[in-house]
Order: sequence, then structure tokens, then C-alpha cells
Amino acid sequence: MDSLQIQSLESLDLMDIHPERGLFLFNVQKENAPMILVDKNGEILHRLDVPKDAPTGFGGICSGAIFSGDSILIQGRRGIYSYDLEFNFLSHLNRPYPPKGMIYVGFDHLRTANTYEGPALISFSGNPQTDYPPNQREFYENFNGLDLIPVSTLEFKPIAPLHPDSRYLSSGMAFNLISLTFSISNSQLTYAHPTDSLLYDMDLMDPQLHQKATKIPFDKFVLRNGFPFGSQEDYDGPTDYEGQLSNIFKVGDNDLLLYYSGIKKEDLPPLTQDRASRRSEINRMNPQKWMVRDAQNKFTKPKLATPKYRIVRVDSQNRIWAMQNVNQLEEEPEVVTFYQLKLIRK
Repeated sequence: MDSLQIQSLESLDLMDIHPERGLFLFNVQKENAPMILVDKNGEILHRLDVPKDAPTGFGGICSGAIFSGDSILIQGRRGIYSYDLEFNFLSHLNRPYPPKGMIYVGFDHLRTANTYEGPALISFSGNPQTDYPPNQREFYENFNGLDLIPVSTLEFKPIAPLHPDSRYLSSGMAFNLISLTFSISNSQLTYAHPTDSLLYDMDLMDPQLHQKATKIPFDKFVLRNGFPFGSQEDYDGPTDYEGQLSNIFKVGDNDLLLYYSGIKKEDLPPLTQDRASRRSEINRMNPQKWMVRDAQNKFTKPKLATPKYRIVRVDSQNRIWAMQNVNQLEEEPEVVTFYQLKLIRK
């Protein structure tokens, strides 16, 4: 199998793959964020489409969804919801702190892992477990990027504080919307803040959860300055188009990094351009790039990603899945196509 075609005209996000059963889990980009389950032939087997306030729904926002044995776990704004493989509701795990700030959809923000606490879920909720606002120093001193949720206790344990070398902690400035991208293989966690230039590794079998920081050798990476503590960020003036590390995917012993370099404000297209033309020009000036880090912590040189498809997931058999870019086609397709790729050293 080198591709998957789904008879659908909906916008789909591939959330997870169950290689043993040949199942694919998708989030549909529309109101109430429906979920669909697809087999290896592209046939839609089951669909979960309920109002966001339904007792058996997950709140209408999916920030992560995975297979866990014969169950499907969906992370909503308020917690994690469990369904069987026909989308029959099973249970709900409440998040112990209130939702606030930004919630990010369509990402790998819920994963399973082997940890010093036994089998566990690793979750990024979009905000740390702290009541301090992001314009105060204490927010960064008490920051945690992820929650570790042992299956045995279902307790939300904050992990991944800011590293001393992180610009969010070392700059003495405040920042809004600190996101996180991460990937896990067995007990090895690799993560980064998309608008920083450090890559972190953590062994989840280590009770101390030590962080190892590595500088990412970007060819170019535009970073915006923070703002003084106690004040607010100025969104009115011209700003740089910030670089972003969009994804980290573990492929065997390698880490595949996808990123955008960003654009300095003086190089941006003029605001007098119409919106569509300006967006097209920004996309041309700021293409996606990729690099690979091997098991010896060595990085390949950055390369331009092809515009023909967009890498979206890597499954447990190290198969890379990429979604066809319909903007590269002359006609609107009648199917949604995902390609299976391999990472090959040349």
C-alpha cells in the first residue's frame, strides 16, 4: 500500500494510524469537528458527529486523537474522551485545571508512552498548569509544557518546564502563545517550542526527567522579540513574520524536522497588495523546509520540501504519511489522497 484515497470532499486531518488493524483516524475540519474512521481501502467505516455540548461529545474541538488498543482517545478542550472503534462513548477524563489561552487543532498533542510511572499518556493542552498570566515572570518560572498521565492513576502530572537556555526563560521578556510540538518513540520524548531554536530530549523512564538541549542548525530562523513584563504585546505596528518549527516526527532512530524560516518585516510584501496576492507571495518567500537528525545527534543540511504534498504523520511502523496538496492540481479532485513515504539516506 503506497497511498490511501478517501471518497470525500471534506477537509481532513489525519490524526492516527492503527497499522495492525489497517485503520485511519481523521478529524474533519468543520463545526463540531466530526471524526471518521477509515479502512485501508479508503472506505469510511464509522463517523462521530455530535453537538459540542452533547454528553457523549468531546466539546467540538479536537487537539489530539489516538488509537489505544481497541479504543479511540480524543482530546477536547476540557479533557480526554474515550470511545470504542465504532465511536460508542466509553468514558471521560476531566482535566484538573480550567481551559484557557489557545487550543491547537490538527496536531499530535496526545500520545502514548512508556514511563517511569508505567504506561501513560503525554498531553499538550495549550496552556501550562499555572494561574500566572504570561506577562509576569512567575509564569515562566512555573511553566510546564506537557502533562504526564499514568494509566494506573489518571493523574495529570506537569512535566517539561522551560529549560534555562530557552529564550522564554533567559531573555527576561514576556511572550504570548507559547506552543509545543513533540514526538515519542517508546520512552524517548523529543520536543521543541516552535518559535525557539532548541530541540529537547527526555527519557521518560528517568524519574528526574532530565532535559537535554540541542541547538538546531537552521539555515535561517527569524525570531520576534518579547515584550516587557507587566505590559502587553503591541499588535498594531509592523512585525517580523516569525520562523516556526512546525513538526517533529520520529522515524526509527531519526528525527524529521519540518520548519519555516520566516521573513524579516522589511522584506515582507507591501500591505497595499490584495490579501490573496500577498498571502501567495508570503508562501513563496517562506517555503517549508526539512532536515533530519540521526542517532548521533548530527543534522543533515536543510532542504526545501516539495509543494506536491504535506507530511502529516508517522505511524508505529515508521511509515511516513503525506497529504496531497490540491493547490498543485489543475482540477479539484473527487477524493482525498494520502501518500506513504520512506526516509532514505543517500
